[in-house]
Amino acid sequence: MLYLGIDGGGSGCRAVLADASGRVIARAEGGPANIASDFDGALATLRATIATVCAGQEGALRAVLGLAGTNLSGAGARLEAALPFPARVVQDVTTSVRGALGRADGIVAALGTGSVFARQTGGEIRAIGGWGLRLGDEGSGAWIGRAALSHVTRVLDGYFPATDLTAALVAEFGGGPGVVRFSLTATPADFAALVPRILAAAQAGDPAAEAVIGAARAEIRRAIALLQPEAPLPVTWIGGLGAALAVKDWATRPALGTALDGALALAMDETTWTE
Repeated sequence: MLYLGIDGGGSGCRAVLADASGRVIARAEGGPANIASDFDGALATLRATIATVCAGQEGALRAVLGLAGTNLSGAGARLEAALPFPARVVQDVTTSVRGALGRADGIVAALGTGSVFARQTGGEIRAIGGWGLRLGDEGSGAWIGRAALSHVTRVLDGYFPATDLTAALVAEFGGGPGVVRFSLTATPADFAALVPRILAAAQAGDPAAEAVIGAARAEIRRAIALLQPEAPLPVTWIGGLGAALAVKDWATRPALGTALDGALALAMDETTWTE
């Protein structure tokens, strides 16, 4: 028996193939694989990536795919049916939690372009967030970038004094009209691209940046507090912004592995196929 784990989303996908002992045989990477926004394109990408990682290998195969948007799109079952081997398609937070915590109880805060939070207790996962920038993703990179530009418009209206950060953004975008033009076509990744300079400005004491980052951390605290049981669990911070935005309200625990590790572990877990 061979086991395949895949971690995928709008920016790309990664695959790992292992034998029954857990020995990694091959790895591969592919393009975007968001089954919610482009099912046919994602299916083509996944098929190509699977063909690459499984090239030259023979034997029965089981796969777990942790893909962004699976929980909301209803496309997971459709993808399972389209693959020529037993497969389970799960929300990417499921593979992230398994990779980060293994089977241990704990809370995972995944902060990148988007945000999602999850608690694992007794093997059961409760996840919140992950609604996307239009409806949520509080505390994420995209949310922070958008909040900074919203603050710029408030500065232009006279609600707040200008700061070095807001003055630089006004100049860069060409004033209020430029900020609006950017906002009309910006993707979550475009907003998130502003985060490094916002974080740097906050560390330098820029009041506008401090306000935006403070608001993000307040949202993060609110989400984690909602998930915490009476006896608090440690928090594992993952994602590109996990370390930068981590709060110190609770004990922390380093991640055991990645979402790709979690996908492979689930593929090799017999309970995945018996439940």
